[in-house]
Amino acid sequence: MTDPYLNLEPSAESPVVVLVAGSPGAGKSTLAEGVAKQLRVPVFSLDWVMGALVLARAVTDENAYEVVDLQLRALVARHVQLGIDVVVDTTGHTVEERARWRELTERLGGVFVGVECVCSDEVLHRARVEGRDRGIPGWHATVPWVHVQRMRGLWEAWEEEHLVLDSAVETPAGSVKQVLEVVRGLRSTGETADPGIVGR
Repeated sequence: MTDPYLNLEPSAESPVVVLVAGSPGAGKSTLAEGVAKQLRVPVFSLDWVMGALVLARAVTDENAYEVVDLQLRALVARHVQLGIDVVVDTTGHTVEERARWRELTERLGGVFVGVECVCSDEVLHRARVEGRDRGIPGWHATVPWVHVQRMRGLWEAWEEEHLVLDSAVETPAGSVKQVLEVVRGLRSTGETADPGIVGR
């Protein structure tokens, strides 16, 4: 399907879109929400949108992710049009998905920042997943570890320069600080993140 949001009128204000991606339990929601709180901007989460649509009985197993993707893209597109920075919290596990978020951002006049969350300590990662209750109405408290392993297996290497944060090494506050440094450095330039500043 052709993306209906790519041809919207772009913003003239170069808002920043931070895409926080990674496998379940790697710390992406904690990071996304921490960044959004510090910047005082909205964070749009795949899981929160999915929970609301499940409560409304608006999705099926066949259309769920397409519907949620459209909802997220509509929200992000409109905020970018209005010149408002946003944070997107989603798996972003394929090259195509990440490229689509970058394209949407840049076509609408925004500045794209990609962040990959990982957890290098598998024991810690599993304990987090199995011990959490995210409290999202309509959505699962957590996911089985086997689902995390499957999602990790589906992850496609992120070849473009981006920020990689390991929640087994970095504190939540330290990770937020690193993202904020990138965002604040880009706000005045209107450019995509400099490969010399972020990435590995």
